[in-house]
Amino acid sequence: MSLFLQRIFDALSNGAVYASLALALTMVFRATGVLNLAQGEMAMLTSYVAALLRSPADPRFAASSWLAALGTPWPVWAAVLGAMVAGLVLGAAVQRFVMQPLADDGPLPPVGAALGLFLLIHGLAVLWWGSRLRPVGSPFPDGIDDRLNLLGARLRFQTIGIVATLAVALVLLSLLQNRTKLGLAFRAVVSNREGARMVGIRVGSVLMIGWAVAAALGALGGGLIAGQLFVGPAMMSRLIVFALAAATLGGLGNPKGAIIGGFVFALMETMLVGYVPFISADVALIYTLGVLIVMLVIRPGGIFGTQLTIQTRS
Repeated sequence: MSLFLQRIFDALSNGAVYASLALALTMVFRATGVLNLAQGEMAMLTSYVAALLRSPADPRFAASSWLAALGTPWPVWAAVLGAMVAGLVLGAAVQRFVMQPLADDGPLPPVGAALGLFLLIHGLAVLWWGSRLRPVGSPFPDGIDDRLNLLGARLRFQTIGIVATLAVALVLLSLLQNRTKLGLAFRAVVSNREGARMVGIRVGSVLMIGWAVAAALGALGGGLIAGQLFVGPAMMSRLIVFALAAATLGGLGNPKGAIIGGFVFALMETMLVGYVPFISADVALIYTLGVLIVMLVIRPGGIFGTQLTIQTRS
């Protein structure tokens, strides 16, 4: 029993990160029909912002000469918040200058542009900072004794913090969408873009804000996981595959499904590694995706999937 509970605890932290990235993918897809293949690399880039703010005078960073003016290293939480602000700017810029000009050209050009953006960001990160991993640190207590002992299993404070942070972010996002005029405008754009335009809603601006919020969520996920993985050009390559699978499992386009899918997918990954002798952590992705394929054959729309009407004009 304690071993089973321990594996559930181990899945919680990864599940929260998968859920945040899956939610970011879902927000963009739900509003535009575009699958943002660059979401992981955008999160990686903003994680570098957190690392830069943590070590502004580090000579290993190409930008350290002018970042040194920022003074002493920022606290971890401040650095993660700084990364989220950078994510807001990056997401808005991508929608305005890359995606919006392609909105009338059908669904394929934006997907191709996202793939090109993926390659561009990854290449620039390698060019500027190389492949060396850089620390950010955890915003939560992560020492060997920073844990709770429950029924023989260890629940780390870092895991509690990551899950709690995601919960707070989801509550704030829900309030934004359901209790503000901006949220009403976003729901109108998602439901009927032409109708929203006819009643005076600035659809392009609303979509730009949606992309910005999605990028900030990705930056939050990257900042939280950077305390465990460190920051490097490849830090999101594996995570974004899990996040995309989680969003698909939950029902691409359904925010609730993205969140549940993130935790379900992390739990499947952990249990397969823990209870199937021939599956190791290195190949868990292959078998977990196999389980996903089988589930989607049974239910193609995912657990909470709905039919989406993809609208390409903005």
